[in-house]
Amino acid sequence: MTTRVELAAERLKQAHANALGALDAACALAFDAGAEAERAAKTGYERHVAIARTRAAQHIAEHSSAARDLGVELVRSADDPLAVADYVAAGTLYLPGADSGVNQDIVVPCVLPFIGRGNVVLNLDGELGTHLIRHLVWAAYSGTAPGQLDVIGYDPTLTGLLSPFAGIKEASESAFTGLNRPRELSQVVDRLVGDVQRVNDLLRGTGDTLLDFRARTGHPVERWQALVLLDTPEGIDEETYRRLLSLGKVGPAVGISLVWLTKPEADKPGWWDQEKVEKSAEVLEAKNGALQWRAHPQFALRIARPAASELVRETNFLVASIRSASVPSVPFERIQQTERRWTDSSADGLTFAIGMAGPHVVEVTLGDERQQRHNVLVTGAVGQGKSNLLKVIVHSLCQRYAPEELQLYMLDFKAGVTLFPFASMPGAIDYLPHARVLGLESDRDFGLAVLKHLDDELGRRSRLFRPYGDDISKYRAAVTQPPLPRIVLIIDEFHMMFEPTDKTAEDGARLLEGLARRGRACGIHIVLASQTISGIAALMARENGIFAQFPIRVALKNAVAESFATLSQGNDAAARLRARGEAVLNQDYGVASANQQVVIAVANDSVLSSLQRAWWEAARRSVTPPLVFDGAHLVRLSEAIFAIQTLRRHVMSEGRAPAALVGYPIDISGTPLAISLPDDPGRHLAVLGAGEKTGSLEEAESATNNAIGILQAASVSLALQHPAGDADFVCFDFLDHVTARRNNYYEWLNLMERLGYPVQIVQKADVGAYLRTLADELLEGTVARRTYLVAFGLDRASSLETPDAFAHRPVEDLQLILRDGPVRGIHLLGWWSNAATFRNHLGFGGDGFIETMIMLRLDQASVQEFLGPFVSWSVRDNRGLVADRTQLPEPTTVVPFAPMTLRDSTSLLKVDWES
Repeated sequence: MTTRVELAAERLKQAHANALGALDAACALAFDAGAEAERAAKTGYERHVAIARTRAAQHIAEHSSAARDLGVELVRSADDPLAVADYVAAGTLYLPGADSGVNQDIVVPCVLPFIGRGNVVLNLDGELGTHLIRHLVWAAYSGTAPGQLDVIGYDPTLTGLLSPFAGIKEASESAFTGLNRPRELSQVVDRLVGDVQRVNDLLRGTGDTLLDFRARTGHPVERWQALVLLDTPEGIDEETYRRLLSLGKVGPAVGISLVWLTKPEADKPGWWDQEKVEKSAEVLEAKNGALQWRAHPQFALRIARPAASELVRETNFLVASIRSASVPSVPFERIQQTERRWTDSSADGLTFAIGMAGPHVVEVTLGDERQQRHNVLVTGAVGQGKSNLLKVIVHSLCQRYAPEELQLYMLDFKAGVTLFPFASMPGAIDYLPHARVLGLESDRDFGLAVLKHLDDELGRRSRLFRPYGDDISKYRAAVTQPPLPRIVLIIDEFHMMFEPTDKTAEDGARLLEGLARRGRACGIHIVLASQTISGIAALMARENGIFAQFPIRVALKNAVAESFATLSQGNDAAARLRARGEAVLNQDYGVASANQQVVIAVANDSVLSSLQRAWWEAARRSVTPPLVFDGAHLVRLSEAIFAIQTLRRHVMSEGRAPAALVGYPIDISGTPLAISLPDDPGRHLAVLGAGEKTGSLEEAESATNNAIGILQAASVSLALQHPAGDADFVCFDFLDHVTARRNNYYEWLNLMERLGYPVQIVQKADVGAYLRTLADELLEGTVARRTYLVAFGLDRASSLETPDAFAHRPVEDLQLILRDGPVRGIHLLGWWSNAATFRNHLGFGGDGFIETMIMLRLDQASVQEFLGPFVSWSVRDNRGLVADRTQLPEPTTVVPFAPMTLRDSTSLLKVDWES
């Protein structure tokens, strides 16, 4: 029994052992299988994770590339004239790939909305703020078309942070402005607030931003402005802070963006609300030791760190670009229809177009009784388009109004280039039919003459209007035919009329003020144009009187001082214009709120000349050519043929005394000055002073001696007034051969002979004997014929002072002839280059011997010795001063005749003088 039990126990034990062995084997097998499955699953997982990370990196790369492409597109090139840095790259946004479980770091551009789109707040201290501010300012300049961005930097703690950009002022005073005083900031904010209103008026409630408006019009309308505020709130008071907040809200839409550099740890006043500052801006700040863009806090911001020297170098290139910048042109045909001419009446005013403000044509009206705008003031620095603007004004007026509706009086006190195409010249007879007077290279005397003429016209019109009312509109309503034209006086570089300050300047200022004040009722309007009007001494005392009559101001780009002078004190809008061809139109006496920025149309010469030709063709049978005064033009006797014919007719039909033509007075009569030589005491003619200045060899070959020219013209014109040949001409020849040849002396002698008046030549050695014989005839009363003594260079006649064996000097015979000759028909036409010799020849008591004197190159002191202390005279090329005690009320400036030419001889010989 025991044995079976033991045997059974042994078997059970063996069975247990077998079972446990099988279990262990099964467990081991299961563990191995599980481990193998775990290893396989882990490998698959890792493979799937790797695939996912790779795909994520590909997506990141694709999106990063797209972001970079978008950044490049947003940050535009400044080559486009409409380009603006509305988006700027501030650096790069960086996120390590490991932090996000991907195989590639995330690097994308940080592109901020800026100029025209938003504001920026930099809540930073120290070097980060310096680099980022400089980078943003440079990005704004480089991303905007040259000259179209003004940066105003406020630096109350004088850090000099923006100093690398100061050189931009060399190209444009407004392109960079540095401020450091609170009062200056307050004034700028006031101006910017005004700019907001002005640009909103331009947008006219369309809902457009300035960016939209420029894109729609295709023109760079207005300018962009960035106000950079450093170390805020330092130097900002509560009132300025609140206005800055308002600017931050509305400014970007009208082109004004703010950049605030605030100190995170700085103490701020109780009224300062940083949250409000940041509300309308993109905020860049330092967090946890890293620079961040608050809109994307998970990214770190890496910025460029441009060196100051690099910025200065780039700024120098920008200066050159700004200087050469221009705006897209507006063709004249876009502002003025050219298909139909002379469609308007000037009865109630004159309207002309000057350019475009966005999509709108800008027009100006003169003579509107409701608006009371009658005169225009135009200024602009050299090269800014003033001449072009004047041409646009003239051609717009002339296309709208017929010559019977509009007359133009135009003076140019510089080179005369602007007015030259309007004149009738050889080879170009199609003059401007509306022009009555054209002053090319006008001098002050001619300008004064024009003002006097218009003052007389003002008086004539005032008398004409009395039965009908007190202005031209009422007169035109009552008297319709013929229409009384309005007059526009245009004076370019008018400031030269008032320099130096003398009687001419004073008289000119008085007449100009009277015309500006009273001319409006009579239909006389004035356009004054100049590079500069500040500091005109003759006008300073009358500034309120004159410029108060010019409500319309058109200011092209100019210096700040000139902008103030043209517009109004504190209105620097003209200094802040970007480029040539832009202007500020202000029709409210320069008040800043009335500024309107205009792109002036381009006066294309081919278009305008075709218009002028059509006007001339339509009007040439009903109008006469304008009087053209060219201050540098040498006048020749052939230009006075009609005047000689008139004098000849007066002598023949009315028995008038013959008169010597000597030149053209500086007036608008267009008639040469004739010195009558009746048989009365003192009727001689003396020319005093050098006839020409010493010039180059080339100039020495031309006939320019005015003294010789005067005597030639006088003798020829006198000869032709003796149709019966009842006069003798005797020439005292003291000229050297070179001077005689160069000034066509021998051609003059030949002409006199061919006209039938041969000249008797008395050689230098024989003058004394001739004078003695003539004096004896006078004493004996045996002078038979009228005689004209023509003496060239009498101061060279040294023998006149040499006594003979009886102590008699030939100059005594000359004095006898001067005293008694005129009543016997003997008249001297003489030239003395030396005034002292002339006085010696007259002798004691001889002051009344010669009543007519023409001063050429004599200084004022010498002139006053003869004419009195109140006569003003300055030596000028191609000018003479004529004084005649009995025939002229006061000394008169003339353009004297130049010596004869072959063309003069040919023209005079072709005339049928007997007809």
